[in-house]
Amino acid sequence: MRMLAILANVFLLHVSGAAVAQEGPYDTAVDNWLNGSEAEGLQGLSEAASQGNSSAQMILGQIDRDTVPGGFSDYLIDHQARDQLLRAPDPDKGTVNWLLALSDPALKANGEAIFGYRVGRQPISNAIALQSHGEVEGAEYVLWNTLNNGRFDLINSMPAENYGLSEAGFLKWIEAYMARENRAITMRAFVEESNPKRVSGLLGLKRLARLLNLNQHFSDEANQFTTVMLGRGSDLPENVNLVRLNESIARISETDSYLNIVKRYCESCEGDTIDYDCVVQALEIAGGYKTLMSIRTPVEGSIDQAKFMNSKRPVEIFSQLVNNMRRYYSRDIRSSCIAANLKAKL
Repeated sequence: MRMLAILANVFLLHVSGAAVAQEGPYDTAVDNWLNGSEAEGLQGLSEAASQGNSSAQMILGQIDRDTVPGGFSDYLIDHQARDQLLRAPDPDKGTVNWLLALSDPALKANGEAIFGYRVGRQPISNAIALQSHGEVEGAEYVLWNTLNNGRFDLINSMPAENYGLSEAGFLKWIEAYMARENRAITMRAFVEESNPKRVSGLLGLKRLARLLNLNQHFSDEANQFTTVMLGRGSDLPENVNLVRLNESIARISETDSYLNIVKRYCESCEGDTIDYDCVVQALEIAGGYKTLMSIRTPVEGSIDQAKFMNSKRPVEIFSQLVNNMRRYYSRDIRSSCIAANLKAKL
């Protein structure tokens, strides 16, 4: 019996070692993609996906599916090489998105939900499907986008069985605002709030403001802040206090992981002086807070959202996005930091 126990332990150690050896390259690839070389990270994920790693397949499938983060990468410009790197080989079509060719059949519904949310004509159903599969940030983005597209009717008709989608952070912020007696929105009070979803809530409220006659409650500074978040920094009044505006943005970014991306991007080239135009113009070029909300972990079940947001990858994605969107931006570059980043990419 003692010999059998020893042999069993040896067998278990062997199996455990094999599992570690199998997952090691995948973990290395994820870490490379998050904090190191994008090229090495994606190549490692591609190799892991080809060997049947479902997590790698789902990550690549979402990167291929989403414009952000995959579409703005300098490394993925060649479409043929991009397909070979990010997609599964298919004898009939050449390549197919990994989300539709997952090795594990138990993940089929999950893959289809992630693949289909951007093209589906029923956004609430798409959001619920994402929510039910644990893609909470993706689901909230679809719901927020639905509200900001003016489809208030769809938000109101959300079914009771929505797997907690009605608890989305920006909706809870709006709900709490509507329940209070004092409707005034000042930047001083807004900055002091701790809700990490308050910016998306504020922008959602701004979309509802005309309908509910709420514009009168926004202070001048709150209106200036929302103007920047909407990517319309060029519309700011000439007498805007950029120092105070940037201080507010910096404070909010301490609890808002999306704004923190832009803050880190602008801090990367700060010297003795602070570039007060950087955040304003970077959001203007990129398309505002809405674009920031689309920069999230490809698959929350494979890479934790907080781990992704705290890594170097979202800042690099945003930098690539600004560099690529510059060609569609007709105004002069006011920010020395953005100018330096653009020059470095030439």
